[in-house]
Order: sequence, then structure tokens, then C-alpha cells
Amino acid sequence: MNRRNLKARKVVKALEKFGCKIIRNTDHGVIVENPKNNKSTNVPTHREILAVWIYNNIMRQLDINKKEFEEYLD
Repeated sequence: MNRRNLKARKVVKALEKFGCKIIRNTDHGVIVENPKNNKSTNVPTHREILAVWIYNNIMRQLDINKKEFEEYLD
């Protein structure tokens, strides 16, 4: 999968399918929590496309395996 063209809203929807909960919306993005380990992070939605390093940070901060998560992106 080409991670350079990931849309922020698509990542948020995939996180919901994965089992994460949206805590609240902010001006800069969406606060998402992984209920499996109670870790949370901000997914910036003020830009349409996520940078690769932001995507990697989201996966690391939520403690999600990228290989498992990419099944939910399609």
C-alpha cells in the first residue's frame, strides 16, 4: 500500500473499524483512543492528506501493528 496518499478521514474511519473510539473532535483533528490499551492520540484532519511520518506516529502512539491495521484501510 502506498502510504503517501492516505487521506486523514479514511484513516479515522479505519481506526473506528479497527476498534478505536473517537473521544472528541477538535479544531485541529480528532482525538482517538485505543480501548485495548487505553492509549490515545490526535489524528490531524485539517489537511486532507496525512504525511507518512504522522501516520507512523499515530500507529506508534496507539500501539497498533501497521500490517494488521492496513487490512482495515481498504
